[in-house]
Amino acid sequence: MISILVPVYNYSIINLGKELVKQGAELNVTYEVLFLDDASVNHEITKSNQLFCAKNNLTYIISEENLGRAKARNLLAQKANYEWLVFMDSDVIPATSSYLKTFVSFIHCESQVLSGTILYRRNLEQTIQKSLRWKYGVTYEETSLKKNSGNSNYLYLKTANIMIRKSIFHSIPFPVLERNYGYEDTMFGLTLEANTIKLELIENPVYHEGIESNHIFLNKTEEAIKNLITQYLMDDALLKNEKIEKITDYNSVTIQWY
Repeated sequence: MISILVPVYNYSIINLGKELVKQGAELNVTYEVLFLDDASVNHEITKSNQLFCAKNNLTYIISEENLGRAKARNLLAQKANYEWLVFMDSDVIPATSSYLKTFVSFIHCESQVLSGTILYRRNLEQTIQKSLRWKYGVTYEETSLKKNSGNSNYLYLKTANIMIRKSIFHSIPFPVLERNYGYEDTMFGLTLEANTIKLELIENPVYHEGIESNHIFLNKTEEAIKNLITQYLMDDALLKNEKIEKITDYNSVTIQWY
């Protein structure tokens, strides 16, 4: 009934895998777990992931080339066997023992996409090197799913924690943008909205565990902003809800951090 799909890149999935196996055993519906290793370069982690999945009857697929976030998810959806797709990131972990049961409880509802929440742990001291990513997550990703925000729910969809009908995802796959990182979730959500696909935000949280260093976070943010600008130039109507001034010349854009 549900396919749990997780793209992986240089990250151990053992803790997540253990939790999914534990919760899956308590479900009253059929399920599968598919990991897609997106040509990781850390072969020790890859081997450890493979062994764990082999011992626990989980599927671990290794891509021969680096596909990127969008193509990896789209490929996982093609390989999925069941009607509902649960997308997670490899660096999240369910915040409750009823995470999968909560998603399953919605499979007969009218909504075609269900987006869960993202949380950040408070009991771990955040180092200076990783403080920006943690602060951004706490400030924007935790609060962005609140329904009293006054903005479209579709802006707050997080593919690190969603369930979607397979037929819907095949008709509207994850967007492959010019750059490999940034605003894919936004574009996906707004495309669903433009096609009047019903989305419901639900309290079904995961913890985001993979906090990047400040340096990596800033680089990714710069890449994401450039992605947003490119999409804005292509279709500013679709991005009408994003807070960005109209740009007419992409080549004139420079991004500086202070």
